[in-house]
Amino acid sequence: MSTTLTQDEIKAFKGKGWLLNKGTDSFSARVVTVNGKLSVDKLLAVAEAARKFGSGEVTFTSRQGIEVLGVPAGKTADFENALAAAGLSVGGTGPRVRPVMSCKGTVCPRGLIDTFALSQKIHERFYVGWHGVTLPGKFKIGVGGCPNNCVKPNLNDIGVSGAVLPGGKRGYQITLGGHWGRTGAAGVPVPFVLESEDEVLSFIDRTLSFYRDNGQPGERFFKTLERIGFDAALKMIG
Repeated sequence: MSTTLTQDEIKAFKGKGWLLNKGTDSFSARVVTVNGKLSVDKLLAVAEAARKFGSGEVTFTSRQGIEVLGVPAGKTADFENALAAAGLSVGGTGPRVRPVMSCKGTVCPRGLIDTFALSQKIHERFYVGWHGVTLPGKFKIGVGGCPNNCVKPNLNDIGVSGAVLPGGKRGYQITLGGHWGRTGAAGVPVPFVLESEDEVLSFIDRTLSFYRDNGQPGERFFKTLERIGFDAALKMIG
């Protein structure tokens, strides 16, 4: 079976977080998670919506999102309404800030920072707060609790990792310009360690503003850094 949908229809669905299942008129729903953590009630709501409106199958993405397979085009609104009743939504695509990913540093014995709390704040301020802002390209943020790098925050446009400052105080190491894919590379560490969540949030805000104002259409953040130069870009970010 091949799809009967037009390319414009498929593009419109994708902009809302729906990814076409190859050769069909059905979609995978990309369910947004804040940091890969869901309550049992929300997880049950996803499962029930998948059973009722989709194929009954669920997959997990590399960025800790959930995709529900096989939702027919005519059932997408019903699916979204079912999720909304549980406080969930479909989304996370397009040239904008994507949902943040996080390790379990809050509860991990090796965690140096409260990754769940920080990623929640990043989600609210930048995924939700900047959702209407069109950027030159997609922008990904990852949070790790320690230098073990389990969720590879340094492969995100901005990576935040727990670090130990001189004297034993805990802080936040930032990397810029990481990216996944066939030509992926780790981000470059900034030459300083931030001391508070507020400093991290302010730095992310300035970095996004820099990218919005200086990135060229379709240009990923690492390409902007390459074109302008890392040191010059960092000076512009402030």
